[in-house]
Amino acid sequence: MNNIIKLTRTELYDKVWATPLTTLSKEFNLSDNGLRKICKKFDIPLPPMGYWQKLQFGKKVVKTLLPQQENEKEIKIHVDRTKNDPNPINSLKQIVTEKIKSNSALILKVSERLSKPDEIVSKAQANLDTKKVHDSYEKIKGTISTDRGLPNIVVSPKNVSRSLRILDNLIKNFKTLGYKVSVDSEGLKFAAYEDKITLYIKEKSNIKDTTNERGWKSRDLIANGKLAVKIVQYGTIEFADTDKLLVEDQIEKILIKVETEFQRMAENRRVWKIESEKREELRKIEEAKQKLKDEELTKFIYFYNDAHRWKKFMILKEYFEHLKSTNTTDKEWLDWAEKKLDWYNPAKNAEDNLMEDVDKNSLEIKKKNRWEW
Repeated sequence: MNNIIKLTRTELYDKVWATPLTTLSKEFNLSDNGLRKICKKFDIPLPPMGYWQKLQFGKKVVKTLLPQQENEKEIKIHVDRTKNDPNPINSLKQIVTEKIKSNSALILKVSERLSKPDEIVSKAQANLDTKKVHDSYEKIKGTISTDRGLPNIVVSPKNVSRSLRILDNLIKNFKTLGYKVSVDSEGLKFAAYEDKITLYIKEKSNIKDTTNERGWKSRDLIANGKLAVKIVQYGTIEFADTDKLLVEDQIEKILIKVETEFQRMAENRRVWKIESEKREELRKIEEAKQKLKDEELTKFIYFYNDAHRWKKFMILKEYFEHLKSTNTTDKEWLDWAEKKLDWYNPAKNAEDNLMEDVDKNSLEIKKKNRWEW
């Protein structure tokens, strides 16, 4: 992920004369040589060789003054925070964590009661208020669930309040982060950076083996009281109650994970777009090269065929001159033959309406497409 640090020449000058380049360059995630090039570009003098050693031992040093410029340009340094990290996701997560922690508008504590709920939450609450436990209807026994077109909530009645308060907190935080929140047949969706993620709230379950009156064995899922928030995109990420932490205590972790996923997908899409554009550019270049090659080959084939036809033409021409010199052929035929020579001559290619469908190289009738008849 790239950040841009903006500096004036004076600010960068003060920095390079206060801290060695090898140390300062790390602040911008650059090599010392990279930072040196930036200083050179903006005419910022650097400490000479031995400057820092002299300063360390208290010796006298001379600081080169910053040359004045009439129109000073702002210096923009693009800082790639993921450049030197063996796992870019870790660096991305650190950046997102700072973003979430520093956003005072986010509500990281779930309210103990539902207050001024979001419209989506109000609809889910009204829907759940009409539900009763019917074990034969639900996959997880002891639970109730929302209808289609509402956030996907599957919980036992005692966890309805918790799930609604968690949902309300997340929706409000998502909106604070600028996400678009909506509901469709699959449940709650929130979108950012052209991507969408689905959220479910479900109660976890334990497996229980049972035997009915007839001796038939079955395996049932029984709600165990522990809530889980599931984030679904290409895979599923779950935040569930544990012995030490409830879902309510993991709001910050959920927000960090969701924002990290959005940023990761956006970066992947950006990289894919760049690579796709490069591939398309290469394809066009190769296509243009191939077109030139094809045109070149076509020109040569014409040249080659004309050369061979010229040779045959010269044979015909010689034969024609011979017949003409013997005075044994009538003038009408000679006129006809001369016109055919002009038609066959690659240097003239005279028109001949009766021969327009004939290929001059093969002397065969040209094949026509059906729609040309």
